[in-house]
Amino acid sequence: RTERSRQNQQLVPFRLRHRWSVPTPQETTYISAPIIHGTVLRLSLGTMQPTNSAEKELMKENLYLNRLQDVLRKHKDFLLAAYKQSPEVLKGDDNPSLIKGSYAAESAIIDRVMANERSAFLSAIALSGLVFASVRFGPRYLTVKINPEKAKMLKEADEIAEKANTRWIQKSFAFVFESSFAAWAGWRGYCIMSSQNKNSYEEIAKIPLCAGRSTVSANVCPDWVNLVHKEIPPAFWKNLDDDGEQCRLKDPQRWRSVRAFADNCIKRKVFEDSYRKQHGLSPGEVVDVPWGGVPDDILLSLNKN
Repeated sequence: RTERSRQNQQLVPFRLRHRWSVPTPQETTYISAPIIHGTVLRLSLGTMQPTNSAEKELMKENLYLNRLQDVLRKHKDFLLAAYKQSPEVLKGDDNPSLIKGSYAAESAIIDRVMANERSAFLSAIALSGLVFASVRFGPRYLTVKINPEKAKMLKEADEIAEKANTRWIQKSFAFVFESSFAAWAGWRGYCIMSSQNKNSYEEIAKIPLCAGRSTVSANVCPDWVNLVHKEIPPAFWKNLDDDGEQCRLKDPQRWRSVRAFADNCIKRKVFEDSYRKQHGLSPGEVVDVPWGGVPDDILLSLNKN
């Protein structure tokens, strides 16, 4: 160790070993490899740090996702009421059948979304059962199929385990492993199928544009717009502008729907305010959006006017 340190010191000229001396180009070529390696390592660590505000906000994706979940949990009762058309949604009118028709467009969207989720859930259950059967019976079946003589050996091993009173332990551990693995496979299958279901994301984002009334928009939109356009800074949404493989968000499709939902909430509010002014309604009066829903270009149309 001492000899190696003496050799390294010999590689660095005397003038370079003093703090006040400036090395010449000839002297820098004699700097030892450990010194160069340490410098490169420090430089590489420095480049791993976020270089702009968009990359810094990218690191907060999970934090913003938790905030979205908080908003959904806060309005869970209204979301369930919109799906079930419970009395909480139908209150405020003497004719429940008429008011229920006002929410028909929103209910149709929610029904389509729930049908997609139901399909993904049932597929996940089928996948879980298939994985459980494959793991439980597949290895023994393949072993016997490939080598029929193994069947007798397996049967003798089971009889020995039964006599030793250890067979139930083997069965218990095997069942726990097989069930856990099957449950994990089913859950992963549900997550993949649900996340790849582009129609569900697009349908949810269009709820504020639906015709008639929308209990989801009336209750969820204020908090949703505040979160998307105020709490989450614009630097975070710059990461979503990158297309294809350049987008580094974990679930860009979900975030696009989140932003589209907030934008559509704004469009609905602008349309309702304009409709009240045109028809002489009071500011707080409920608006039944005419058939066809809120125009997607409502903001552009009002700006031109």
